[in-house]
Amino acid sequence: MRLKVHITVFLALGLAAIASAQENDLSFYENQAKKDAYKEQTAIFLNVDDEKDFWQDQVRYEKELKTKNRLAYQVYMTSKQEAYSQHAHSCNNQCTHSDYFYEKASIYFTYKDNENISKEAVGSIVQVASPRIF
Repeated sequence: MRLKVHITVFLALGLAAIASAQENDLSFYENQAKKDAYKEQTAIFLNVDDEKDFWQDQVRYEKELKTKNRLAYQVYMTSKQEAYSQHAHSCNNQCTHSDYFYEKASIYFTYKDNENISKEAVGSIVQVASPRIF
């Protein structure tokens, strides 16, 4: 009987340690998302090619994260969405950003944890949100 109790206690401690480690990993991605968002929102580029490379690297990082660790990707994207929402609120149309920035920001604003939004849907969202000139 005591052996069962010991096994149960060790099993519970092991599961708690695993859960704690996973939580630390996820907080890393939450913090990383906030840092990346700040960097993206304040970046100044010398030319269009540098900015294009910057955003391509960011897209590559997010795709790799999604492939390797879906849960970490969801935490990262949700944190990015929050950071971009806060920035939009504080900016209040007074900030100036590039087209690349707004294109990427639209993806963060439309991100949902349990849905895969196609590029066509994002494109139509951006298109609908853009002003029409008659």
